[in-house]
Amino acid sequence: MQTVFFFFLLATIAYVQCRPSEEVLEAAGTGAVEEKDFCKDIRKADQVLFLGCISGMVPEADKVMKENGGDVHSLLKKICSENGDHVQNQMLKALEMSDEAIEVCSELIQ
Repeated sequence: MQTVFFFFLLATIAYVQCRPSEEVLEAAGTGAVEEKDFCKDIRKADQVLFLGCISGMVPEADKVMKENGGDVHSLLKKICSENGDHVQNQMLKALEMSDEAIEVCSELIQ
């Protein structure tokens, strides 16, 4: 029991000591990242631009696009449909290791 208590005490101290100060984040101008729903909060032109960019940079995403209509507009229609979960999951799986492409393409629509 003492070992568990000691572990939690160390974890708490490490968390308090290592977490960044909110003042530092505000001073740097980097607050919390605002999440947006791709289908509801992003303009259609930006959605098309993002998907085109992603499919150009990530071969797996291009494959998903070709399997689901062959062009960005067809893919977008399927992703944002009520039954688009399967296509969304395919695209997420294709983008799992593509952080750089996501970052580059996200900058295009900001």
